[in-house]
Amino acid sequence: MTKVVMPTSWKEFFIAVEQMREAQKEYIKTKAPAALRALALCEMAVDTAIEKKREEWARQSQPELPKGGAA
Repeated sequence: MTKVVMPTSWKEFFIAVEQMREAQKEYIKTKAPAALRALALCEMAVDTAIEKKREEWARQSQPELPKGGAA
């Protein structure tokens, strides 16, 4: 399996998801501990990327507060 990279673009995200699916298939086929560790790493990368994007979208939807206190 190739090195797991933390996705920073949509292209990298889709590659990470593809790697995760391959790792899932490998683990289901072999049930090997190494395959399970690889799967966990892939899932962590995808989950972290999803969470970061959710946080980014949440920040974008929040109104910006005025600076300098009350008017």
